[in-house]
Parts: sequence; C-alpha cells; structure tokens
Amino acid sequence: MHLYKFREVNTNNLSALANNQLWFSSLNDFNDPFEGFHIKEINIDSELLSGFELILKDDVGEHKYQEILDELNLIEGSFTKEEFFQKVVEHDLEKFINIVHSSKIVCLSIEQVENNPLTNNLMWSHYANGLRGYCLVFDGDELQKDMYSSTTESIRPIIVQYQDHPNVIKLNDFLQSQGLLNGDDINFVEKVTETVATKSSDWKYENEFRIMSLNKSDFHCYMPNTLKEIIVGDKMSASEKSLLLSVVKASNPNIMVKTARLKDNTYKIEIV
Repeated sequence: MHLYKFREVNTNNLSALANNQLWFSSLNDFNDPFEGFHIKEINIDSELLSGFELILKDDVGEHKYQEILDELNLIEGSFTKEEFFQKVVEHDLEKFINIVHSSKIVCLSIEQVENNPLTNNLMWSHYANGLRGYCLVFDGDELQKDMYSSTTESIRPIIVQYQDHPNVIKLNDFLQSQGLLNGDDINFVEKVTETVATKSSDWKYENEFRIMSLNKSDFHCYMPNTLKEIIVGDKMSASEKSLLLSVVKASNPNIMVKTARLKDNTYKIEIV
C-alpha cells in the first residue's frame, strides 16, 4: 500500500523534507469548513436517570459546589434533578469530544486502482499548485510504524469515509458506553473518532488516509527509506526542481524520481 502526500514548493515543506518529517495540523487549520462536524442527539432515556443522585452542597462543600454550578452555567435553586443530570452529561460529552478534536492529524491519500489520487486533476490542482508542486510516495505500512515509534503518545490510523449526512452523537450512547454507568459494548472513543474520519461525499476524490496523534508536536519523523518515490509536477520551474531534488537526495540518494504531466490530447494526468 502506498500513501501520497501532495506538496507545494515552499520553505516549510522543503525544510520538513530535508529533515524527514511530516507536519501534523489541527482540525481548525484544514480547508474543509465541516471538519469534525456532527449532530448531537441530546435526549436521555428516563430509565438512565434512576441511578443518578443529585450532587448536594454538603457532599462537596460550598466553594466546590459553586464551581460545579458555574462550570455547568447553572444558578442554585433554579434547576431540577433531571436538568442537572442533563447538564452534567452534556458537559462531560463535550470535554470528551474536545480531547479527540484537539488531536494533531496528518492527511495523506491512499493508493487505489480506480480513481487513483495520483492521477487526479483536482489533487494536483488543489494541493500541488497546478502541477508546479510535487507528491511524496510512502510505503504505507512502514510510515505508520515510523509514526508509532516517533512518539510515546497514542497514534491512530484513519481511513476517511465519505457520506451525504453528518454523524450523529447520542447522549444515550455516551451514558451506556464502556466505563460509564453499567456500560455495554459501545466504544464511544470510536464513535467520536468517526467525526474526524467522515467527510462529505464531495471530497471523495481525495481517498484520504489520516494519521491522528494525541501528541501536540507539529512534526513526526519517518525513516528516509520509507519515502519510496518523489513525483515532480511537469510545470515546476527548473530552479525549484533542482532545489527540490538536491534536498530529497541528500537523505535518500537512491529515491525514484518521476514526473506528473498532462497526457497529450486529453484532460488526464500521466506519471512517467
């Protein structure tokens, strides 16, 4: 399996290439305005309330009790047991989602026989400056191993799914998930992760593969031989091509170099 990373020629990208690094970004920096978007279903089944006891001021002390109310945006004496419970669950769910959504992610494209991103016009236009940039071709399995070994934090591979409707996050599922109440087999980590692993069908051409890290570092390193090929856009200037190849060959002298170009008399791109 190959993984592709399309790049423009600029100082930051060349620096990362020289140091055998991939840049991990925050969701807020991505170009899809719907990144992480989901629908919350906030209804809670009445039977789930039966085992819940309202936190009393005497249980935690006045100062701590007021802190809890402030965090939940509640005023003492103005809420019912059910309303308090609802606020607590919504608040805890939001904290849980924020942990996942604050992860750093690197976005790549995965090899596919049909609709291969490597010869997709939009990929070269949107992410490689209209054939003036380049594409890194990685051994996918080796790259994931390199990412795992580069940090002590959790690393998670994600194959992005494309659909016409956002994912739904249910408070009931959260309450019944592993580790909560009498949790069943609902893996809520997986459900929340799906919100960053799902995009609109409009993006299907990307065949996106993500690697998500709980490490807050912007960079993770890979071994030089994990990078198998570099494909240079045919419209790249001669000076930029010379600079690019000198950078990559310094750490990977035997790398295969190919060219992406327009195929004669067609709207297609070919790799030669």
